[in-house]
Amino acid sequence: MVWDWASTFIFLPAISKSGRKEIFEIRVEGVPNPEGEAWFYYAKPKGLKVPEGEEYFASFKTIAAGLLQLEGVTNRLPAEFQGFGITAALIPHVAESHAARIRSSRHRPSEGEMRSVAATAVWQRLVREKLAFYDRRDDRFYFPLPPPGAA
Repeated sequence: MVWDWASTFIFLPAISKSGRKEIFEIRVEGVPNPEGEAWFYYAKPKGLKVPEGEEYFASFKTIAAGLLQLEGVTNRLPAEFQGFGITAALIPHVAESHAARIRSSRHRPSEGEMRSVAATAVWQRLVREKLAFYDRRDDRFYFPLPPPGAA
């Protein structure tokens, strides 16, 4: 049902780990939040019916002007649509759409933040691809890289 009310954002081409190509329809819904605007992104394979609730979901929260935080990701797509790297492919589009940097949550459960092993792997992939960087002091990943010469 949420899918029906969300606005179409982009059609995202993706390649699975096995080399299979797929296009995902990405939809977005803005949600008011007392701590800052939140944006919910949903993905389903373009043109294919999947049961209600079996979609990819990612939430981003506005932290400050020009800065969003990836709060959480859940991929409930059927098994044949797992492993396409949707999150890594989506982050640059979200950043461009909001004219913002994207940061990860930290792995500090005692402070109310939890970055999962899977989320860390997504961010490490972006670092390996030289698209993001890790701030060891703050225990956060950031997209995009800072401009050359920036402090």
